[in-house]
Amino acid sequence: MPDVRLGEDDGRPVLLVDGTVQSVLAPDPHGYWSRMIPSVRPKRALLLGLGAGTVARLLHDQFGDVPTVGVEDDLAVADFAHELLRDLADLTIVQADAFRYVEQAAARGERFDYAAVDLYRGDQLVHGVVGKPFLKALRATLEPRGTAVFNLFYERRVDDRVRRIGRVFTVLDRQVVGKNLVLWTRA
Repeated sequence: MPDVRLGEDDGRPVLLVDGTVQSVLAPDPHGYWSRMIPSVRPKRALLLGLGAGTVARLLHDQFGDVPTVGVEDDLAVADFAHELLRDLADLTIVQADAFRYVEQAAARGERFDYAAVDLYRGDQLVHGVVGKPFLKALRATLEPRGTAVFNLFYERRVDDRVRRIGRVFTVLDRQVVGKNLVLWTRA
């Protein structure tokens, strides 16, 4: 069972999971989360790895109510999200495995024009995020010109991960933010 709690990092309130920052609960203009927000209001958004809802909050602050599905597999983290994001009327929080959710959403014909993928356990990218089955299912949930943005740690395997994502999606932009690489793609 992971240690999930509120904490502080550089003077900001944060959600910590096993001591690793998973979400920032305050404005964070220099963090990578703000780089994951599209410049155009999405019609329907999918957030994989909701955490405490940093991206959901930023989407709302930028565009107002956006119909959004936030998927979080950790029950304790999802409980935090329910508490912290109850004012976001158009956010549906789903406590589920992101891979299974995407596979089922694709099978149901659900469509999104924006997806944010931020799937980490502590400081480790969840196994399968850059696997072809997940990427193809994610692409199938996106509208034809829909965008998916990935948060990747900028480390020795990042080029391989970008290459693998690029086999399924068209890479539009790479933004290095501290130790993170925000990768914008199109279906």
